[in-house]
Amino acid sequence: MEDSEKAYKKMAKDQIQFLDLLKNLTQRGKCKWFQSDSEPGYVYCLAGDDELIIFECLGGEKGDEPVPPSEPLAGVASEFRNSTYLWLEGLGELCGWDLLMKLLRSAQTNHDKVLECRRIAHSSQIRVLEELLKDNQ
Repeated sequence: MEDSEKAYKKMAKDQIQFLDLLKNLTQRGKCKWFQSDSEPGYVYCLAGDDELIIFECLGGEKGDEPVPPSEPLAGVASEFRNSTYLWLEGLGELCGWDLLMKLLRSAQTNHDKVLECRRIAHSSQIRVLEELLKDNQ
């Protein structure tokens, strides 16, 4: 097996594990999913008290337009801390596409909750750095 094939399989495994963890956390009420009518194509997952994961859903004629997850999608990108994951519709279950669609489509439409998620995530970065300073004192 080539190095690039090994790397791809490891990445796909990580993405599936990421989705499985989100599914389990969602079932336990530790992840909440929201989207806003004013930002079609973006889904926000608040994990725990202050970890924000942003998903960008892409579709349209060329597959490069932000569209709501209820529409046909070509791909999805997620941003969490310093990592980006990319899912492509054509890869199907190799990357956990069906589970991803289920999670994204479960998001409540609530603009106020989206704003609250952003506010929480913005201040969480300060708390993380403050905790690091406390650990080194």
